[in-house]
Amino acid sequence: MQEKVELVKFTLTPNMSLELIKFNKLKKQLFEIKKLYNLDKKEELLLKIEQLELELASSRDKFIKEFRLVNTKEIEEYMKIKDQL
Repeated sequence: MQEKVELVKFTLTPNMSLELIKFNKLKKQLFEIKKLYNLDKKEELLLKIEQLELELASSRDKFIKEFRLVNTKEIEEYMKIKDQL
């Protein structure tokens, strides 16, 4: 049964790829700024952290929306297989 789950192939569009790249860059940037904030506790760093967290959430949401639109059939197939496990 596990083999069937692995056979479901999801599509990754160029836009989705760009969102993943953007997400990873934002995540890395956020990590670095949080390290600086832990040393400094400056207000401007806290504001930057909040801004990056909003951008990160937006990027994740864009990816998920497009993923669901593009992979509707694959998601249904995956869910059917998972229900049988």
